[in-house]
Amino acid sequence: MPAAEWSAGLHANVVANALLVRAVLPAMRRTGFGRIVFVSSGVGEEGVPGPGPYGTAKMALHGMARALAWEAGRDGILVNVAAAGLTITENDRPLPPQVLEAVAARTPSRRLSTADDVAALILFLGSAANRNLTGEIVRDGSNAGRSAHAL
Repeated sequence: MPAAEWSAGLHANVVANALLVRAVLPAMRRTGFGRIVFVSSGVGEEGVPGPGPYGTAKMALHGMARALAWEAGRDGILVNVAAAGLTITENDRPLPPQVLEAVAARTPSRRLSTADDVAALILFLGSAANRNLTGEIVRDGSNAGRSAHAL
């Protein structure tokens, strides 16, 4: 894979998040409240053939969340990662039904998450209802089984 692809992938997924945090953290500290939610993927933990920069970048977000949880926690700021598995969206390339069924069978709920399911997880982690969960990687139902992606 060309170095430019590695650089672009890491910048889009890691550096951009770090710059955003740097921009909002001072205001969160002044108010004594904040929620930061990084969006990750099961690819970071399980890996799949091919997207090296993507999986690497997602794991870097996990490390950034843990470090920020310690750095910002005393200021009332909670930092977590929402890690989605295979998620059914309107924009996905169609996958064969047998592939979707095989992946769903390896999840605890026996179904794949929708974009609304992932959004609900992010909404909770980013809300005042999340009172003390920080520094965690929270997997949605499609990722909870931590099943292999190779089919």
